[in-house]
Amino acid sequence: MSSSIVLQSLRSDLDPIHQSLLENDQNLRNLAEDYLQDLLINDELLSTDHFTTTNSPKKSIIEEIAELDSQKFQINQELSSITDSNKDLIIDVNNDINEIHGNLTNDYVNSIESLLKSLNIDHTHIQHVSNKYEKILSNMDSILDILELPVLCRLFILQGNYQESLEISTFIKSLIIRFPKIKIFKVINSSIEVELNKMFNGLIKLLNTNLKQSNLFKIFQILNKLETNSNNDQFLHSIFLNSRFKLINNEISSLKPILKFNKVTYLKRYLETYREYLYSSLSLYYSIFKNNIKVILVNQFVTSLIHQLCKEMELYFPKIEGDNDDNQNNDGLILQLIYINKSLASFQFEFEPLILLNLCYQNELFTEDDWVRNLSKTKRK
Repeated sequence: MSSSIVLQSLRSDLDPIHQSLLENDQNLRNLAEDYLQDLLINDELLSTDHFTTTNSPKKSIIEEIAELDSQKFQINQELSSITDSNKDLIIDVNNDINEIHGNLTNDYVNSIESLLKSLNIDHTHIQHVSNKYEKILSNMDSILDILELPVLCRLFILQGNYQESLEISTFIKSLIIRFPKIKIFKVINSSIEVELNKMFNGLIKLLNTNLKQSNLFKIFQILNKLETNSNNDQFLHSIFLNSRFKLINNEISSLKPILKFNKVTYLKRYLETYREYLYSSLSLYYSIFKNNIKVILVNQFVTSLIHQLCKEMELYFPKIEGDNDDNQNNDGLILQLIYINKSLASFQFEFEPLILLNLCYQNELFTEDDWVRNLSKTKRK
């Protein structure tokens, strides 16, 4: 019956010729049903065992169940034997456990209470301390986060995230104000201050390089928020002017190899560097500090550089020997000196008398007429 049902369902998948043969030829139909019946009752096809290519004999499910029952029986026998041979030990251990449990639940509590009474210790105080430590343990993640603040501050500084490191410092200081009796906050703050001092020194070194104006502004915003040992009104002004002084001298030092080839070329490049960096330094200073200008500090900064310039001119300014080329070179150098003086005049600094005193009147590198003649060239322009 089942084979005829399977045949009926499979017939629809056959081509029309074979379908008509099955309908008309009863012998063919009987052969097909017998074949399907053999398939349906085949033990190997109905077996749930995994397919294998080996020739080992297969076990039926009943045989496997019997084997598992036999193994279980053997294990139970072994456990029974072990238990029976160690029954005295098991009994002793069970008695010890019951005794310990009784001591912990009854005798221990009574002993603690009697001890507290003998020491005159308030039980409520002990409970309060216990609750306090429980609160600490329940907030352990937050405590660990606070303890890791110095390391986090250092990572921010290494990544150049200076603002975030300052926020960490502000946060720990707020905790010190809120909880002045907790010493660990002060210890953490000291570690953070060490990292901020390293950041401060790194920023100072960075100022000695030729930075863009936007980067200079950012650095001074950070420095302005830092608490330093020399926290006075002139501190940041001195830092800026000192860093620019070093920058200009570093740029001048890079020109020294030119002296081996041509002194006039060296002086021209020297004066060009002075004119460019001196003007840009003063521009940045006035942009950063705006209405808080320290005129005396700026005057000292410029005066020191002008004295250096005059000494360099004394060493390498070409002597006039009647050669037209020498006259042209000298006029070119004098013109650059005039332009430097004019750039300084835009910041209300007048250094023409100092330049003339050193180079014209004292050392006589050129005459006053040379200066006036070249000054008239700039006015015509």
